[in-house]
Amino acid sequence: MLADNNLPAGFLGPVPSPVFFDLGSWPIAFVRFPELDDDNRLEGVLGGLERLLDQKVPFVAVWLPASHDHDDEPHEDEKASNVWIKQHRTALNTYCKGYIYITRDEGLRNLLTNRIATISGRLFNFPMKVVQDRQEAVLAGKLMLEL
Repeated sequence: MLADNNLPAGFLGPVPSPVFFDLGSWPIAFVRFPELDDDNRLEGVLGGLERLLDQKVPFVAVWLPASHDHDDEPHEDEKASNVWIKQHRTALNTYCKGYIYITRDEGLRNLLTNRIATISGRLFNFPMKVVQDRQEAVLAGKLMLEL
């Protein structure tokens, strides 16, 4: 629920860019993976994630895939993202209670499921799940927040 000033109830400080973040279901945050041609793509998403972490409250990130494959990400952006994850890994594992990916595409679903199996437990200690739609994501997010 958003307060009158477009901040989610209880959210402190600046909100992440609405280009990449939808906080209408906070503490479930919908995050759009940036397209390759999006302006401010890396700072928009990583800076927004920092703003979520700054809240120091449990949240779930629901990821909406980009139209390109993760392997198409520019090398420098991938390196910067990996550095950011290493710097924020403790905070992510403390406050993030789950990652959910939305896709109806069976091929992408299988790819994401395999990637989750590779990184789950090694990088993050929270659950990750692939779902088909927003409604399923909200239900899964609520369950993750209860754990």
